[in-house]
Amino acid sequence: MSRAGLLAAGSELLYREGYYLDRQQWQDWLALYTTDCELWAPSWIGEHRQITDPQSEISLLYLAGHGRLLERVERFVSGASPASVPLPRTCHQVSNILLLDHAQGRMTLHSAFRVDYFHQKKTGAFFGHYEHRLVAHGEAWRIAGKRITLMNDFIPTVLDLYHV
Repeated sequence: MSRAGLLAAGSELLYREGYYLDRQQWQDWLALYTTDCELWAPSWIGEHRQITDPQSEISLLYLAGHGRLLERVERFVSGASPASVPLPRTCHQVSNILLLDHAQGRMTLHSAFRVDYFHQKKTGAFFGHYEHRLVAHGEAWRIAGKRITLMNDFIPTVLDLYHV
């Protein structure tokens, strides 16, 4: 596949991920991820430094494996997460998508994002950068890794996977 074809396929997947999150189509969103996926939002330890090891340092968000994504979704869908009741309305915007590298059956994309949300008569936004590691899955692509660099890391109430 050409660089342009890879970029188009990768961009489509990133847009689809935001689409599913905004519509709270959790099963469709979960289907975008591999079984051994990693979703990570590292915390800041300085003005321009982030943690480097989610296993030994505190992250803003860290979910390893499809089962952990599913557990998190089940918690807020069932109401077991009081901070997520009711679930906020969100609007994911992804832009400046770049194909950083690629090899047979894999690619890495960098992009900018902004997520506006409305929850309990209050609005807010999170913004930053994504790095998605995608792997080929038959004719489609799946997310093997998503690193979220949150630029405005002051969290007024709660941060969950639907915010980023």
